[in-house]
Amino acid sequence: MTRGRAGRAITIAGVLLAGFIVVSLFDGAAYRAVGATMESRARLDSAWWYQVLRQSGSIVPWLVIGLGLLVWDRLHRGRGPWQAPAMRGPYIAASAVAAGLGAELLKLVIGRERPATIRIVDGVEALVYQGYHFRGLFSGFADGSNLGLPSSHAATAAGGAFAAAMLWPRPWPRLWPLAVGVASGCAVSRVLTGAHFASDAYGGIVLGLLAAWWLGGPWLRRHPRRGSRA
Repeated sequence: MTRGRAGRAITIAGVLLAGFIVVSLFDGAAYRAVGATMESRARLDSAWWYQVLRQSGSIVPWLVIGLGLLVWDRLHRGRGPWQAPAMRGPYIAASAVAAGLGAELLKLVIGRERPATIRIVDGVEALVYQGYHFRGLFSGFADGSNLGLPSSHAATAAGGAFAAAMLWPRPWPRLWPLAVGVASGCAVSRVLTGAHFASDAYGGIVLGLLAAWWLGGPWLRRHPRRGSRA
């Protein structure tokens, strides 16, 4: 890595870290503003828009999209904007899977619990806010329940969405706003239910972006678009 690229990487890492710190400062306020309860969770679960946003953080739709693109590219081999063999589908699917699995692994390492835990209050299940609660590094490998940092849903959605945006920077630059919208929408859906702190969701988005960027480097160089610099 050249000195210039290393400097850019350090700058980007610093900006992303600063963003995490800033978002973390509002974690408690954001949770209290949402006011999540078991009842509000049930209402959200029945809302179609919430299900759309949440399912964008599932690996399944990205695998379907990846498989669909792979089949399309194989059927139209040599006629599309990509040199054969086209790997757009596998790249999108791999970015989503890598981000999601990476988030699950980081949860076990970091060991920070979700903002609330479910307890019985007056004989009824209720969400009880507990603030930041760290079990200790690597403690998740002994007990991986109720861990939240980073959000695997947000990471998966961001990984798939940002990978798609990296594939088609032109002539569809609007894919970047769409990708940000998908990733942010999924992240917000997790915060609205009280399942995650805002910083959990932010961390997931950053992880998804890094996964798409990391996989996209070798993938895009190996299968460049026609008319672009290899």
